[in-house]
Amino acid sequence: MMIPVTGGRTAAEAKYNLESIIYDEGGWHLFAGDKLVAPLDRNNSELSVQWGKLVFAWWDEYHSQNWRVIAYEIDESNIYLQVTRGLARNTTILTLRNCSIWEKLREFNSLMLPERRKLFLRLLARTLVARFDDLSILRATKGADRSRSVPGKYARLTIRKKGEIILAIGASSAEIPANIDGVAAAGLIWLGGFNRAKDPKSQARHLWFCLPPENSRTVAERLSLIDAGRLESRIACFEFDERREEIIALSPATQYELFNTNTRQMLWPLDHEDHDHLRRRILSLAPGSIEVRQRAGDEAECYAINGLEFACLGARETVKFGVAGYSSKTGVLDRSNFNALAGLVKDILLYRSVSTPDPDHPYYRLRPEAWLESMVRRNIHVLDGRLNQACVYSQIPSWRGANRSVLDLLTINDENRLVVIEIKVREDPQLPMQGLDYWLCIEQARLLGEFERRGLFPGIEIANRSPLLYLVAPQLRFHRTFSELARCLSSEIEAYRIGINANWRMGVRVHSIERVN
Repeated sequence: MMIPVTGGRTAAEAKYNLESIIYDEGGWHLFAGDKLVAPLDRNNSELSVQWGKLVFAWWDEYHSQNWRVIAYEIDESNIYLQVTRGLARNTTILTLRNCSIWEKLREFNSLMLPERRKLFLRLLARTLVARFDDLSILRATKGADRSRSVPGKYARLTIRKKGEIILAIGASSAEIPANIDGVAAAGLIWLGGFNRAKDPKSQARHLWFCLPPENSRTVAERLSLIDAGRLESRIACFEFDERREEIIALSPATQYELFNTNTRQMLWPLDHEDHDHLRRRILSLAPGSIEVRQRAGDEAECYAINGLEFACLGARETVKFGVAGYSSKTGVLDRSNFNALAGLVKDILLYRSVSTPDPDHPYYRLRPEAWLESMVRRNIHVLDGRLNQACVYSQIPSWRGANRSVLDLLTINDENRLVVIEIKVREDPQLPMQGLDYWLCIEQARLLGEFERRGLFPGIEIANRSPLLYLVAPQLRFHRTFSELARCLSSEIEAYRIGINANWRMGVRVHSIERVN
């Protein structure tokens, strides 16, 4: 992001910042676009403050130029100067580049993911040994540990420091955000499995997470609500810059920080103008079977049958229909193709039902969690008779760091206490961690008064208590690591495991409810 230079004080600060990089480090070159203009040093360039303005000048045997700097940006290998001259009618961007750093960075970023993972493991091991006294690496691997359900995406090091065993796990910045976030669950699972296989004297009493600086927030927030004491170990979190080989301890987020920053994390359902005519025509195709949902963020109203979305009404009263990637009956709705939409609805009603003639049909197999969520939403009492059927919100988008996701269901019980419901139909080791993320979003919104401000739960005074968390899945579809992870959730979070029947499409029945932490 460009930093503006607006007056004498900011000009002096910018001059100091830029000079300390360009002239202290050396090796910088001036580029105009992709064209090299000149190498830079104190003999052929200068930064000065004149009449409260920052001026960048450079010269050689044949040229001499002076530019007024109005903004600048610094990254690892480049400095971008937004400059102007003359009557200041036009601006341009000059690039100052440290070519040696830029070339190394380009080579580093061009590595394929398997090579980056290998390199990350080596760099992490080397950095830890250099950073901490009396530390030795007993074992280093990036391979999967299938016996303990630890995936092969992460660097894992077994360390000895002053007679104690430490487990360190980390993710490269080359990983996708979901993999980086998943390191929290992987580390806890690894710690539990490691200690079970060891005698007490050989067990690990510390677990270290080593994360990319730009993507550490979600894991840090999760760990603030994890009770590692249940595993008889202590947790530490570090930010590891693998290119610079720098590692720094990351202070855990406090409850105040978690609940009083980044209020834009939650995007609530929007109020939409009434598109009566189009809505009525669509709903008339299958009265009682079509669900209407508002999709936050793009002002769209969506239509689904048993959780399978088939049409979307935009803010400009344009309807797009079709099942993405699976339906030949797609397009923008008009008078000429309404029959195609009617045929699509007829097919979905036929195949997305418990009496489907073809269980392998895409309409039956697609988005099973959305189907189950739809069934629960329409009869929330099947999970808990104390829940309020009149106030059930589904698919509410939320933000954790830079990542957008949606929580399945949010409702309230007869004590006016919020209830967060996360649903899975397949084994997913991330279920407790995802539930924790959504619980944190809702608790933050509750403490900030977002529900009252946005008109959710009208006429209800929400209890001044943290939300309940319901983690729902078919009885035999909880991942084998579920209990180990779930019991690490802070006792501040009242979390329950709800096991339902495997043939839930025929009707949801609860087999078991138990407190997990």
